[in-house]
Amino acid sequence: MRIEYINPFVESTFEVFSEILKTDNIKRGDLFLKKSITPTHSVSIIIGITGPANGRVIIDMDETTAVKIVSEMTSNEIKSLSQIGEFEKSALGELGNMITGSAIAKLYKKGFTFVLTPPTVITGKDYEIDTPQIETLVVPVILPVGQIEINIALKET
Repeated sequence: MRIEYINPFVESTFEVFSEILKTDNIKRGDLFLKKSITPTHSVSIIIGITGPANGRVIIDMDETTAVKIVSEMTSNEIKSLSQIGEFEKSALGELGNMITGSAIAKLYKKGFTFVLTPPTVITGKDYEIDTPQIETLVVPVILPVGQIEINIALKET
């Protein structure tokens, strides 16, 4: 996977969360690779990508972090995942759009043209996403409200 594809997603994640959370207190954790794109947390925003490379980006977070992010985005105090309805899931989907849309715009300026699928928001545990033969780069991002993981699985076409 080319580093030119990765950096725009990291930069966009920092920019979007700086705006949403009104803070610059955002840090990147140590990157790591995993063999599949299977999420490890209970809330995931999944966006497909096609172009010079095909695959998916998954923004993965635990329940507590998702609840805090949705509360900030909607200006409603939400206490648990069970209170996340269609409106809140739509806000999470928009978060995915904001991050990936910004990243795709940055890639376009570098001469890469990608197309995105609409976001899918999944909540719950013990689910798998099968993307065979695409190694996934995981970028942990530490926020004041918790930690998210940006899972980037792109394979050049």
